[in-house]
Amino acid sequence: MVWPGRWRVGRLPVLALALTGAAQAATPVFMNVATGSKTGTYSAMFRNIGQVCTQSAYLRERGTTGSLENIDLLLNNEVSLAFVQSDVLKARDQIDKDPRVKNIKALLPLYDEEIHLFALPATVSKDFLGRRKVTGVAQFADLKGKKVAAWGGSLVTARVISAMSGVPYTVVPVKDQPAAFAALQGKGVDAVLAVVGQPATWVKELSGVSLLPVPVLGKMSNIYTPAKLLYPTLSADAVPTVAVMSVLATRDFKTPERRDVLLKYQQCAVSKLINLQEGEGMHPKWQQVTFKTWPWPQYK
Repeated sequence: MVWPGRWRVGRLPVLALALTGAAQAATPVFMNVATGSKTGTYSAMFRNIGQVCTQSAYLRERGTTGSLENIDLLLNNEVSLAFVQSDVLKARDQIDKDPRVKNIKALLPLYDEEIHLFALPATVSKDFLGRRKVTGVAQFADLKGKKVAAWGGSLVTARVISAMSGVPYTVVPVKDQPAAFAALQGKGVDAVLAVVGQPATWVKELSGVSLLPVPVLGKMSNIYTPAKLLYPTLSADAVPTVAVMSVLATRDFKTPERRDVLLKYQQCAVSKLINLQEGEGMHPKWQQVTFKTWPWPQYK
C-alpha cells in the first residue's frame, strides 16, 4: 500500500522542478533597440509605442548616432532591433553587397524621413554680362564642387543623392549634428545634409542658416519621393525636398522566445495605430504611418 502522504512528499520536488522549467521556458527575452539621439524622431516613436504596447517592457533603448550605426549594430548582433532608413539598407545590399543584409527583415514600416539641406545665407548677384553670380549655396545645383557635411545614415543618403542627381559634391563625414554645424559656421563645409523626420526639435531651434530645396533629379525617383518641409522659423513658405521611408528592422529570428515578443509587439503596434495617431503628445509623424507599404521584406 502506498500512503498518500508519502506519494505527495516523493513527487513534490519533481513537480516543482517541472513547473520551474516550464516557467523558465516561457520567460520572454530582453532585447536592445538602436534608436538615435534622445531628441530625434526614432527615439520619440519608440517611446510612443512603449506607451500603448506592454511588450515594450522587454525592449531596451540604445541611443546612437542614427541609421548607419544602427545597421552595423544590428548586423553585428549587438542589438536585436534598429530604426533605419530604407536607402541605407538598400545601399548596404546593392552597393556594398553585404550578404548579412539578406537576414534583415522589417518588423514595422514607418514614415517618410525628409532630407534637410542647410547652408549659410548666400548672396546672389549678376556680373556686367548679366550672368548669375553666387557667393555660397543658394540652390541645390550650387553644391557642384562644394563640401557637404553629414553624419549617421545621412552619409549614405548624401552620397546616393549626389550620384543619382548628377550633382557632384564631396561628402564630409562628421561625428554628429553639433559637429556638422560647427563646420558650417567655420566655413569648413558649404552645406549640411541631414535625414530626419520633421518636425525635428533640433531643426526648430536653428537660426542663422537657410533651408534649401532639394529637387527630384536624375534617378532619385527610384528611391526618394517628393516632400515639403515646414519650419516657420527658417522659412515663411514650405520648402520642397525629397524623403525616404524608415523602418524598424530586426534579424530573421527563429527562436520561439524572440519570435513571440517580436510578433506580439508588431501586432500590438499595428492594432493600436489609431491610438498612436490620436493620443496627445504622440509624435506628429504617426499621421503618415499606415503599416501598409513595405520597402523591405516583412518579418512574419
